[in-house]
Amino acid sequence: MSHPTLLNKILDYWNRRLFRRRLYQQGQLIEASQQPAVIFAPHQDDETFGCGGVIALKRRQGIPVKVVYLTDGRNCYFGCPMPVPIAAEECIQMRQQEALKALHTLGVEAADVVFLNYEDSKLGDLQGKQRQTAIAELQNLLHQFAPQEVYVPYYNDMHSDHIETFYLVKDAIARWNASVDVWQYLIWSLWRYEHLDELVANQFANLYKVAIAPVQQQKQDAIQAYRSQLLPIVGNFRALPKTFLSFFNSAPYELFVKIAPDYRSSIMTNSR
Repeated sequence: MSHPTLLNKILDYWNRRLFRRRLYQQGQLIEASQQPAVIFAPHQDDETFGCGGVIALKRRQGIPVKVVYLTDGRNCYFGCPMPVPIAAEECIQMRQQEALKALHTLGVEAADVVFLNYEDSKLGDLQGKQRQTAIAELQNLLHQFAPQEVYVPYYNDMHSDHIETFYLVKDAIARWNASVDVWQYLIWSLWRYEHLDELVANQFANLYKVAIAPVQQQKQDAIQAYRSQLLPIVGNFRALPKTFLSFFNSAPYELFVKIAPDYRSSIMTNSR
């Protein structure tokens, strides 16, 4: 099998950049709302990459924002070709401290952060009673926080933990049985646009953008808090590729796909 040439890689990268520009053009411009929100993040950093600007805009206005992390971050160097000189427990502590620092930068204090500590990269392994317990835990948090908006990863966001977070939260919302706006934020699917085929097929219906210029530097500072993901750990290996990071550096907008108001319709009717 032939490997992509450097030229092909460069062309692919710029095609993806052009597609991101198309998403910005197609998204309907809205402002960050005045509604209290809960951000559900599969990993420590997803909240900042996906909706750090919206978090900062809300907090500037004193609007309550809670952040819930589903996994513990122990596999933050997954894919490293060499042994990583950090134990799993150290990774967990490091990722939590990075998350608290990033959120403090965005205006969210530690009292408004929840770490559920399911095993990183294993959300898809939750079955039967374990899965029902996780859904019940999320339902209890929704009942406790009573948000008017919920933010989750895009339902086809490439990484299995991102996809499972969507479906776990979807089931928790259905059990909670309250009226809430559900917004999907883009992480890996922003970088790899082939995961947005359905969005394209639907002519970008329900795609929205929020201008984040007033808090753009805050978001960049929050991203920098995740040093474990930005700096080489062994040799030249980085947890997040430079090309991935370039899709979020100085981005003027954040993109969201809104779920239909009746969350039992459309995508929300699909079960895992």
